[in-house]
Amino acid sequence: MVDQNTQKTNINDVWCKDGIVHYVIAAPVNEEEAIRLDTVGEEFINKGEASFVLIDIEQSQEFSSVARKIWVKFLQNQKIKKTAIFGGNVFVRTLASFVIAAAGKANIKFFETEQQALDWLRS
Repeated sequence: MVDQNTQKTNINDVWCKDGIVHYVIAAPVNEEEAIRLDTVGEEFINKGEASFVLIDIEQSQEFSSVARKIWVKFLQNQKIKKTAIFGGNVFVRTLASFVIAAAGKANIKFFETEQQALDWLRS
């Protein structure tokens, strides 16, 4: 039975807090959605409001091929110092691994939990 006070929403979200661009990927990401997420995150990075990225893929299910290419471009931004990704099933983590490899940066890592990811970003 689902607790009425705790409901997961199937939307993607992005915000900036404490120098970190936070992404929650909870719905499929097609080209249009990838562009929206990229535009918002890029704005935070380019304005100097953030230099770290935290991506929650715990509820993620699907990324289109075009969306993966957009993410590669975003992650290649030289102003991003570190990117931490956490959660996700084997399939989504495999897709994310391809994006990481294509981005060609060593400062992108996977973590099991949000706390581990945040600790690494802040270290």
